[in-house]
Amino acid sequence: MNIDSMNCNYNVPMQGKNLNWFKRQIKRAGQWFLDMSPSHTTKDTPNSPDKWNKINNICSNPMWNRGIMGATALATQPWIDYYNHRVDDETRTVSRNRTIAKICAGTLVGMFVVRGPIYKIVEKLTDINGTKSYSKALLPKNFLSELRQHDNYVKNYRSAIAMVLALIAMSVTNFILDAPLTTFFTNYLNKKSGIKANDDYIPAPKPAYKKEREVYNA
Repeated sequence: MNIDSMNCNYNVPMQGKNLNWFKRQIKRAGQWFLDMSPSHTTKDTPNSPDKWNKINNICSNPMWNRGIMGATALATQPWIDYYNHRVDDETRTVSRNRTIAKICAGTLVGMFVVRGPIYKIVEKLTDINGTKSYSKALLPKNFLSELRQHDNYVKNYRSAIAMVLALIAMSVTNFILDAPLTTFFTNYLNKKSGIKANDDYIPAPKPAYKKEREVYNA
């Protein structure tokens, strides 16, 4: 039976030293990164909360949130398809154009047809301080007093309702708007890239089997 020698701290010497050395190197690397990072301090001004609230409203708004996601996808995904060297140049170009068309169509429809209008409608129907008959149509009647005390509750509830309605609407717009727009943008980009559409494809002439058979028989 092999028993590793142990020191007075009841640790295995070799294994403990290697593990501790590895942890120290990680701590040193992290400390070096913090030391090399530039220090920066911000000063709070009276307008700082308003600026952060504006940024928060833009980022949390479903319409602009969809636009941010579309811009991020447009800046990254087409390059992945275009630099896929496992396929030929024409396939890479068509794949890139298809990706760009799909992102543009989905972003436009999502911003200006689905999420934007739906969020505006839900916002009108969940106005806790509204005086019109439809201002509280989608708000739970038993929790109006609690919602008046917490603005975040109304905001989160409004976003959840808008998201559910947007998902339902997307199941229809994906076939009615997204698919035709994607095809239109893809054909346009392919034409600009010098790639012929399927309708412009000219098949190769068929071989003259009868003439070859006559020559063989002769």
